[in-house]
Amino acid sequence: MNEASILQSLFDGIDAVLVVFSTFFAIVSGYVTGFYFFLARAPLLLKSVAFSILSIGLVFLGGTVTVIQKLQEGLFAAWGYLERPILPLHDLRNLVPGLHVAGFTQQEIGVGIGWTVVVAAVYLALFYLTFLYRWPDEAPRGKHLV
Repeated sequence: MNEASILQSLFDGIDAVLVVFSTFFAIVSGYVTGFYFFLARAPLLLKSVAFSILSIGLVFLGGTVTVIQKLQEGLFAAWGYLERPILPLHDLRNLVPGLHVAGFTQQEIGVGIGWTVVVAAVYLALFYLTFLYRWPDEAPRGKHLV
């Protein structure tokens, strides 16, 4: 592979990650909308089914991200074999000079924080809202206070 094709493949990988992240937010938004309209007052069995479907969707997205990440790692390895790249591999993975954290690249830290913290926080919040939070019996939906 030459430098141009590796760089284009890296951009394609970034596009794929953005699509997966957008899909994640679409799934979560649909779940939250379901809360607003009916799931908050649904029986436990329906809540369990809905949360299971959400979990399956998130596991599928996680698997997709894992594949994308492995492909990107291969592209980074190929970049490292280029004779004279426009940007050294170290600089490509560490955009902020002088910031070194426990042997990880800034790119690895960003991916780890981005997926682990966001997905874990959202998943735990939705679990709490689904099974532990006590929703009011009747919320004033669509009524405007004047």
